[in-house]
Amino acid sequence: MKLFESRIGPSVFKSYYKHAKTVFETVERMNDCVKAACEGAEIKGLVKATSKAELKADKIKNKIRDMLRGSVRLAVDKPVFLELISRQDRIADYAENVTEILSFRELYDNAKAQSLVLKLAEAVRETVEEYRRTVERFEFLLESAFANKEKDIMYEHIGRVNYLEHKADKAESKAAAYVFTNGDDQPLAAAHMYRVIQRLDDVANAAETAANSLLPIISK
Repeated sequence: MKLFESRIGPSVFKSYYKHAKTVFETVERMNDCVKAACEGAEIKGLVKATSKAELKADKIKNKIRDMLRGSVRLAVDKPVFLELISRQDRIADYAENVTEILSFRELYDNAKAQSLVLKLAEAVRETVEEYRRTVERFEFLLESAFANKEKDIMYEHIGRVNYLEHKADKAESKAAAYVFTNGDDQPLAAAHMYRVIQRLDDVANAAETAANSLLPIISK
């Protein structure tokens, strides 16, 4: 733990890990909202819960930025670290936006389409969960002074995030194609669902981007 404490500032990275956890919590609340919408249930409370989690993530992000205005020393360049935080926070922003879009109107009333959206939402959740695990493992890399063994573990985690994001992309393509092909009877509802599908995919893409942004640091 000595390298971690002396070079990075424990409170900064403790907040970084806490932020990743809160981002994942935002995605979980988003998933709850997607499930409820597909079931035709009331989502107002779940939309608020997602926004509350996203706001919590924002507050942690701002706290980290305030810390970095001080004299804390980092094992990585401050601009690089700030970019890590920003990309991580974007995951929560997109998750909140999914629920905002869901709140506009009821979903396209098609059981198959809704089933495909649920599969996509779960693929997105799995991608972000693996990203969270990647960030948690980052602490071990720092403590090891960038030992090759820990680098290899990080590469495995990041590779897994990329693999899961690819699965989410396939789920997105399948859902979008179905809605486009079968939504003529409810064009406005179908267009609304397509927007939900797009933004769900953005959540997974943001997790992949955040994970890949760790690569230059690991490779140094």
